[in-house]
Formats: sequence, C-alpha cells, structure tokens
Amino acid sequence: MLSEERRNETVALDGTASERLARPDIRSEFGLETMDMNMGPQHPAMHGLLRLILELDGETVMRCDPVMGYLHRSQEKIAENRMYPAVVPMTDRLDYFANIHNEHGYVLAVEDLLDAELPPRAEYIRVLMSELMRLASHIPSIGFLMLELGAFTPILYAFRERERIQNFLEAITGARMMFHYFRIGGVKADLPPGILEEISEYLDGLEGRFQTDTVDLVTGSEIYVARTKGVGRMTPEQALDIGVTGPPLRGTGVDFDIRRDYPYSVYNELDFNVVTDDAGDVAASYRVRIGEVWQSIRIIRQVIEKMPEGPVMADLGRRLRPKEGDGFGRVESPRGEYAVHVVSDGSDSAYRVHYRDPSFCSMQLLQEVVPGHYLPDIMPIMGMIDPVSGGWDK
Repeated sequence: MLSEERRNETVALDGTASERLARPDIRSEFGLETMDMNMGPQHPAMHGLLRLILELDGETVMRCDPVMGYLHRSQEKIAENRMYPAVVPMTDRLDYFANIHNEHGYVLAVEDLLDAELPPRAEYIRVLMSELMRLASHIPSIGFLMLELGAFTPILYAFRERERIQNFLEAITGARMMFHYFRIGGVKADLPPGILEEISEYLDGLEGRFQTDTVDLVTGSEIYVARTKGVGRMTPEQALDIGVTGPPLRGTGVDFDIRRDYPYSVYNELDFNVVTDDAGDVAASYRVRIGEVWQSIRIIRQVIEKMPEGPVMADLGRRLRPKEGDGFGRVESPRGEYAVHVVSDGSDSAYRVHYRDPSFCSMQLLQEVVPGHYLPDIMPIMGMIDPVSGGWDK
C-alpha cells in the first residue's frame, strides 16, 4: 500500500484515479482483502515480454510492479568483446522500432573518442534516415494505441505508411529491419539515384493521408477521448524525477529535445519546433507524437532541399584504436533520450559500453501512475510510454 503522504499527493494530482486509491478502506471492515494478479509476460498488449504484478481492489489497481528481464541478451558485455565497427549491427537489436537511432547514438560516442569530423553529406543523410525512422515509429504507435482500445482500422492505416517508409529504408540500406547502415565516420553508401525525389513525392501524399486517416479518425473518436483524457496523469516534477524523456515528458509541458538542446549532426542548421503539451496524460503524449510527425516531415523537406554533394565517409583508417578516454553520444529517439557511453583503453575494442535506453527509464513510471486506475487503463498508460522490450532488456 502507498503511504498517506503519497496518497495525498496523488489526490491533488488526479481527482478521479487517486480518489479511488485514497478512499477509506472499508474492505477491512468486512474482512475482505485485495487480490494479487499477474499480467503477462505473454500478453498481446504488453509491448514485448513483460510481467506486471498487480494488487487489485476489485477493478482498481492498488499496486503495479513491473518485472523485466525475460529478453535480456547481455548486449553491453558482448559489445566489450568486439571491435568497434562490429558493434554497430548489434545496436539494431535494441529498440527495433528505432534501429537507426540506436546506430546513430553508438557511432556518435565512438566518433567522440576519435575526434572525427564527418563529411557534410553524411551528416545530412543521417538526419534524413533518423526522421524517416521517427515517422515509421510514431505513426504505428498511434495505431497500436487504438488497437488496444478496441479499434482495428487505424493500425491498418498506420502500417500502410510504415511499409512505404520501410521501402525507402530498404532501398537506401539494403535491409528492412536490421539496417547496419551507419558507420563510424559516416554511412555505408550514398543515396540511390532519384530517391530524394521519391521521398518528397511520398511526403506530399502522406500529409493528407495522415490528417484524414489518423489525426481526424483518432482525435474524433469518443472512445479515444474517454479512455485517454486524464488517464496516467503526472506532473513535470514526477516525470523528471523518474527520468522520463521524449513524448511523455514533453506531454507534461517540459520543453526538452536533444535535437535542439544538445544538437548533433546538422540539426542546428534546420528549422523545427519542439512540440509540448501541458495536460500530462495519455492524450497529451499522443498529441505530442502527432505534432512530431508534422515536424519530421518539415525536417525531411529541409534536408532534401539542402542536401550537399560530396563523400559519405571520413578516412579514419581500416582498424580503429581510439585513444584512452571516454566517448559519449546522445540522440532523440522516438521514445526519448538514447545515450551511449563508451570507455576506451587504447585497444581495438571498448573497455566498457553502456546504453541509456529511454524505454528502461520510462518503465519506472508504471509504479507511479498506474495505482488508482482501473485495470483496463494499464494499456493506454503503456501506450503513453510506448516502450520496446529490446530496449529495456539489453
């Protein structure tokens, strides 16, 4: 059970869920007890292998403890036993809805060790790929939420767009999921002829389809509004204390985005807005994602317009042996801040590698915001975090 101080705090935060949590315990008067229940690890709406230990008072969740570790693969330890370039394809296996961002964070950390200067064209291609990947993550996440709320059509529209974006990623990288496209010092290969024109033409159609097939369909749904408004509400202070980043944090009104506040690649040469919302609930996090889809389209158009000519790889030599020291890279992935810390001992493999995945940090949110809500509210709250099991189990 939560302490009296915590109960009072949640009452002030959310008059609906927290009043159920802080109500007088009349069950003990009749000799009734709460019930413990396992949710998962095999559950169609769990975003991967996750087990939730729930304490229920009827349909009201009194306690929610996430249990992770079912997909742990020792990614960090394996990375310490491979040469630096051989680690890049492993990062694709972390957040499999943000493969490009995983690669980007790692190569930035190693390039920090090497003090590498990249060709401008390589930097622009990296931003292009990152924003295409953001579209391929944000649009399905909206469809997944509606699927968990009982609506089937939005997920079909969402995966129609994801498949078209995957076609571009496949044409550029040669793979549909595990891309292994970013390299320490640039990217694997230049863009195929005519691909920029094809992407630009696709964006022309996406703007109209996304508005009618996703935004209007989702935000105009009474079920969507009833199941997301006021659900999972948290304060900016709570989000910051837990370490939440990305759309859930910006949904509480905190104006923070790595692309603008700690710019990397050529984001400081591009014009875009950081989307925020101050409601702090599930609906707010999805309004942020919808806004970020529009901003990603805006960024991609600028990249296409400004794309310079030139090489796509820096000449760093065939065998990399960074000097002793620390390298750090951070990017704004679709789920928040993804950061990589690499420690070099002067050899051709890292002494230590650590991934700061946003899904792992955001999972702590469940213990804070789920209590006081009804059992079916867990799914929208999971959607607010939008975690990926490959990220929280490294």
